[in-house]
This record gives sequence, C-alpha cells and structure tokens, in this order.
Amino acid sequence: MKKLYWIGKAVLTLAFVLSVSSCALNGSKYSVMGPFDESAPRFTDEDSVNAVLQFSSWDYTFLVRPQYTQDGYLQQVHRGDLNGVLNRLNVRRGTAVVVVGWTYNGDSLNQLVTDWKNILGGCGFQRVVVLRAQLSNKLNGSVVVDDSTLHVGSVQGLSRGG
Repeated sequence: MKKLYWIGKAVLTLAFVLSVSSCALNGSKYSVMGPFDESAPRFTDEDSVNAVLQFSSWDYTFLVRPQYTQDGYLQQVHRGDLNGVLNRLNVRRGTAVVVVGWTYNGDSLNQLVTDWKNILGGCGFQRVVVLRAQLSNKLNGSVVVDDSTLHVGSVQGLSRGG
C-alpha cells in the first residue's frame, strides 16, 4: 500500500508539472490559472482543519489527517465508508479539506466539488474546502478551488435530491 501511496504522489506531482506548463484552462467556474497566479485565492487556515483527504480518484482517496493507516500504511478510503472511518478516529466535524490534482478542470472539477460537498456535508462537516495539490504537504498557500460553509439541513436536502 505504501508503494501505491508513493505512486499516487508521483502522479500528482507529474500532473502538477504538466498543468503548470499548459497554456490555458477551459474556463470552469472553479478554474484557476495555476499555482503561480498571484490573483488566485490561497488557503490560510491550516491550523483549524479537522480532516484532510488526498483525492487522486474515487479508487485512490486517502485520509491523511488524521492518518488512516493499517500496519503503518495509508489505507484507501471509499466515499461510502468515510463516515465510519471518521467516527472510528473520533474526528471533529468542523473543517474538511480535499486536495485535488491539477488534472481536474471544467465540468469534472465542478462535479468533484459538488460531490465532496455532499459527501462531507452528509458526514456532518460545517465547512468543506477544496484545494489544488502543491509540491509540499502544507495546506497554507495552496490555491483554493472552493471554500463552502455548509448548513447541515441544506446538505441533507441536496443528498436526498431536494
């Protein structure tokens, strides 16, 4: 599993380098020009974060704060199992951060943000922040894709289709 973790990190790094070298993004409401765009909003609340998920794909998502491990190896977290994992680790439901790679843009990024807000809102989080991955493990300074304060009643209504 640790090998998969490092492969995932390498893929995220490669995706980051490729996206920085590309000329333009497709204009999504969540698109930003890149990690060196001075006008892009940056995250500054790392100390108040209760949970951090590293999202590579729906099959390769890891809870890295607090670390969800078995025998010292990070374990994949599937969205359907997330609430149970958070309960076992006694995670407070204040702020959750999802770190996504630079390959997600346009409609796929819009859907990803919506899905994570519904999933984490359904787990009881009050705030969900989606950040772009950066080369370090620090959250502060990361480009903010979306920062939403959730109201539990409205999130439950969304997840029921209302």
